[in-house]
Amino acid sequence: MSYDIWLEIDTGSGEPQTVMEVGNYTSNVGPMWCDALGGKLLREYKGAPCSEAAGPLAVAVKRMEAKPEKYREMEPGNGWGDYEGALGFLRCLAEACAQHPKCTIGIWA
Repeated sequence: MSYDIWLEIDTGSGEPQTVMEVGNYTSNVGPMWCDALGGKLLREYKGAPCSEAAGPLAVAVKRMEAKPEKYREMEPGNGWGDYEGALGFLRCLAEACAQHPKCTIGIWA
């Protein structure tokens, strides 16, 4: 299982318009993200306004950067995902939200 994440905006046409594809990453690193997000699951950000999510996501990135050893210990034993990939994906999402505050987060997990 994995996370597909994108940013979308309501154009008033009835269907949201995709603004940016953030990407796809394995959900096997979910415990890392949950820890970095203070106990919140990444999928809980589905539908969240980027203006509100950018701050907590940036804090989570800083937490992961500050303690790489802690998060490397959380790498999945099956080899699907690692600290660097999890951090890079979270950083990409945080930066995208900061750049597109009027969007909302789309998640398929």
